[in-house]
Amino acid sequence: MNFQKKQIPNILTILRILILPILIGIFIAIACDCDTIPIYSINAPKNVVWQHNLLFLISGILFTIASFTDLLDGYLARKYKWVSDFGKLWDPIADKILVNTTLIFFAVWQLTPWWIVVVMIVRDTIVDASRMYAASKKIVVAADIYGKLKTITQMVGIILIFFIFNFRAPINKPIIIYYFPQNIFMIIALLFSIISGVNYLVKIIKLTKHK
Repeated sequence: MNFQKKQIPNILTILRILILPILIGIFIAIACDCDTIPIYSINAPKNVVWQHNLLFLISGILFTIASFTDLLDGYLARKYKWVSDFGKLWDPIADKILVNTTLIFFAVWQLTPWWIVVVMIVRDTIVDASRMYAASKKIVVAADIYGKLKTITQMVGIILIFFIFNFRAPINKPIIIYYFPQNIFMIIALLFSIISGVNYLVKIIKLTKHK
């Protein structure tokens, strides 16, 4: 029974990995043939009809499920020490592919400014390379509070865009009123991303000087 419980974080990671190709497939379908995709309509107050791309809605649900499994397996691994070599390798890989692929498609669809996506991906690449270098020196640097806040605000920002921004705004309202608010969390995530990345690099530089 204990063995099965210890495998829960790994099962959640595998579930997230299985969701990835489905999510990417939906992204490609939307990008290739957006005009023929069903529209899901909602009657809002004041006789305004909000329309939502049905496949976009489904992809948002899948992303939310994948994000929940990420938070849950991390919580279980930390609380009960259910850590494995499989989880150490595949959990961060699945997370990076999930988030970065979604951000790239958001940039392509012009839902999120491209420069935010570029900075976030470059930051992750530099930090990952630094982590590999630190590991070769047998140095372990724990994630700080800014890194955790970056992850939380990033996922919240993405989910908001999935479920809110894609609604079509009334014609007589400036699009900035609907576009900018839904990217506030992405901008906050960008700030946390830069701060945590700089903090990580500074720690690595200080620790490697003594090696």
